[in-house]
Formats: sequence, C-alpha cells, structure tokens
Amino acid sequence: MKRKPMSLAARSAWTAQIFILPFYLGFWFFFLSPLIQSVRMSFSSVSVDTSTGYVLQNVGFDNYKTAFLEDANFTTNLLNSFAKMAWQVPVILVLSLFLALILNQKFHGRVFVRAVFFLPVIFASGIALSMISGDSIASTALSGGTVSGGEITQSSALKDMLVNAGFNDKIINIATSIANSLFSMVWRSGIQMIIFLAGLQSIPPTLYEASSIEGATSWENFWKITLPMLAPTIMINMVYTIVDTFTDSSNSIMRQITNLMTSQISKLGLASAFAWTYFLFIGLILLAVFGIFRLISKHTS
Repeated sequence: MKRKPMSLAARSAWTAQIFILPFYLGFWFFFLSPLIQSVRMSFSSVSVDTSTGYVLQNVGFDNYKTAFLEDANFTTNLLNSFAKMAWQVPVILVLSLFLALILNQKFHGRVFVRAVFFLPVIFASGIALSMISGDSIASTALSGGTVSGGEITQSSALKDMLVNAGFNDKIINIATSIANSLFSMVWRSGIQMIIFLAGLQSIPPTLYEASSIEGATSWENFWKITLPMLAPTIMINMVYTIVDTFTDSSNSIMRQITNLMTSQISKLGLASAFAWTYFLFIGLILLAVFGIFRLISKHTS
C-alpha cells in the first residue's frame, strides 16, 4: 500500500524539530540536572562536606522570605532592573528597526555596512568585551561620555537644553539616559536588526506595488503594510531583548546573584532562591507581553 506523502506543513514541522534537536539534547544532558539541583538548593541551607562536597538541609521557604523581607537590596535591584528594561527595550527595538529599514534599501556597499553593524554581536562576549569593559576610556565611550585633553567627561548639553525648555525632571532624566546610552543601545541591536531584515524581506513586494498604484505614500506604506506585517517579528525581537536586558552581566540583580554564588558555599541556597525568583519575575513579564500581543492581534484582525 502506497504511503500518503507528507503535507508541506508536516515537512516544515519536522524540519523545525531537526533544527531544534541540538537544544533538546543540550538541555537533557547538560542543563536538566543542574536545573533540578538549583531548585533543591533554593529550599535548602548548603554546608560543606569533605566527602560529598556539600550537604543540603531543608529550610522550606526561608531563602525566599530572606529575598523579600530581610534583604534590603533584592527588591530595590528588582525594581531598578524593571525600570531599566522598560525604557531600554523600546529604544533598542526602534533603533534596530530603523537600521533594518535603511539596510534593506539597495545601495552600493550594502553588504559591508550590514557586516559593520553586525560586528558588535561578534564582540559582545568573551575576551573582547572584557577588555572593553575594563578600559575606562572605552567604557566611557560606550556610555555616551567624551574624552578630551586626557579628561573623561559626560556631555550635559542635552540636559541643559531640556532644562531651559522647561521640561520636568522625569522627562529630562529619561532623555539624558537614552542619549548617554545610545552607543551601547546600537551595540546591542545587531541581532534584532538581522531579524527585522529577514522580516522585511519576507513581505511580498506586490503589496507595495498595489499600494503605489492606489497613490499611497511611503509613510502610509510603513504604517499600513510594513508594521502590521512585522508584528510577529516585533514580538520575537521584544522577547529576545527583554531576556537579553534582564540577563545582561551589568544588571544589578545578576551581579547580586553572582556575588552570592562566588562569595561562599553557604550562600548557594540564597543565591538559588534569588535566581528562581528572578526567573519567575521575567516569566510573568513575558506572559504579559504575549497577552498584550494577543489582544492587539485580535483587534487588528
């Protein structure tokens, strides 16, 4: 009996599973056991044992109570991380979309320019980033400062202009924070830019041809065609950027957890509780993002 050929959707699903297979194998063989162990540690007090390395003594929710009721820095760092994410994610998404729109145009040297904007992704980890972070001049440049005459300074021209214009302190602080972090935001937008480029190139050109026949302008095309067609890509980039912002090495919560882990072995239980609380916090934010996108898609469909 002749077998029925697979549909295109089924073949695409199997192809996707093959591409995801390395993640499945890596998670099963390398991540699952430490994941379970960290959950156990979060409910335990860890002590040194010369024969087994360490001993876990169950303390219930004491580590989680310490996170919210005793540690003065955890909740503050959590709120600061959320506030930092709230303005960094939109800035990175807008920058990466803007760069993708430019690099999607046809011009000489387009491949070279794309490579230049993607280079920070290659240098975003490892020895190169450690050297840049340890260099005071490079770190100042990344944060928007200037180096002149051997002195490192932060530009206050934008702040002075906004103060003279009569804006309140909150708007001034947000504007200056964005301006001072603009270089680092561009530095961190390479992957999002590539994803947006893929989304732009997947939009059928016939849509723009039909709209031009109807007399639509480029501005109208962007809001009526480009942005709605990029909705799934925007969601992917937003999720990636949120996770990337929360797990950045410069994040205050990440630094606090790392310091607890490296200070002494007895702090591993508390560090695990902090890490799992932080993980659930990020998960709730991602669930909220998915819910917002679902509501938007229902209203626009």
